[in-house]
Amino acid sequence: MNCGFYLFVDEAGDEGLERIRPIDVDGASEYFVLCGVLVRTSKYPELVQAFGRIKSEIGLPASEQIHFRDLSEEQKLIVTRAIAGLRLELIAIVSNKRNMRGYRNLRCEARSMEFSRGRLRPRRYNWFYNSLFRYLLERASAECRRWTYRAYGETRSMQIIFSRRKDLSYSQTGAYLIKLKTERRDRGYFNNKGTIDWSVLNVFDIDSRKHKDEIGLQIADCAASAIYRALDESWFGNVNPVYLELLNKKFARVSTSPRDYGFKLLPDGFRGPVSTDQRRGLLSVGYKLQS
Repeated sequence: MNCGFYLFVDEAGDEGLERIRPIDVDGASEYFVLCGVLVRTSKYPELVQAFGRIKSEIGLPASEQIHFRDLSEEQKLIVTRAIAGLRLELIAIVSNKRNMRGYRNLRCEARSMEFSRGRLRPRRYNWFYNSLFRYLLERASAECRRWTYRAYGETRSMQIIFSRRKDLSYSQTGAYLIKLKTERRDRGYFNNKGTIDWSVLNVFDIDSRKHKDEIGLQIADCAASAIYRALDESWFGNVNPVYLELLNKKFARVSTSPRDYGFKLLPDGFRGPVSTDQRRGLLSVGYKLQS
């Protein structure tokens, strides 16, 4: 099957669950954002050129990579506003981790032990990342299925491209997908409200690349970081809801709002607490919470 779509995946925030801010002063981030940039392969050259113009607008040569965290606040807003005008779709899975503080997946740990530093320890397993990635794939595969005939007149697959990280095992993620596909008819498979459309997904067509070598990953970094900047409070309690308001129209949707589809907030039924600015950002993507 020919490839018709790219899904570029990057994240913002910490995956740590043992200690979490603001409950723990020195804890991991309260929010973790996993973001996918979905683009047709036929439109990707245009996207590369457009992002080069964005770099020029903030004073960077087209050959230089963008890391959102290294930009000034003014540059971040310029880049976010420009991404909102590009031909792409965003899918964001956003986890508020307060209710997971101290949680351990003992089943994964029991199956994944190794000797390290003279004793038997749990092997690092990407269960938290993979569980969010599943939500992302459910939505991305549905979008590919929805658009493939309109774009190409036939079914075309989606290639998944991760931003490379040393501490993430992509072979584990690939094995996780194979397991999901193999066991999809088992009763225990349907443990959330969605399913992955395997007709547009080749579980062996997964790649990881360096951020500097792939424009799509630089866009995914900027999008994930902008969402994170809109929700996760800094040490000074600052967030900027404008980032989410700017990106609102780029989130995939099947209705007037991206809520629970192109923008998925976890856990289901999340009620806060949120600050006034966090509430404003979430309201722009369909979540009405009390501050």
